[in-house]
Amino acid sequence: MNTIIFDFDRIGTEEDFYKTAVKQLALPEFFGNNLDALYDVLTGAIELPVTIRFVNLSLGQLEKFDAIIAVFEDAAAALEDALIFEYYLQKP
Repeated sequence: MNTIIFDFDRIGTEEDFYKTAVKQLALPEFFGNNLDALYDVLTGAIELPVTIRFVNLSLGQLEKFDAIIAVFEDAAAALEDALIFEYYLQKP
């Protein structure tokens, strides 16, 4: 199973996240940089099976990116074992 890591030490804005997602997930050129498009590509356009990890999230980022995290959680629930999503907070 392939593992893709999003390091939130390097992601500060939604724009940063989507730029990283396009690279990390090898998203198609038509990707729309929004939550609906993100769900669509997670459930139909990326190579599965995959584990996706968000690492080094601060508490502020956990709140700031809550909608994006929810999309990954929803996609993981829909795809069951084909997509595993995990996130980890920064160590104090």
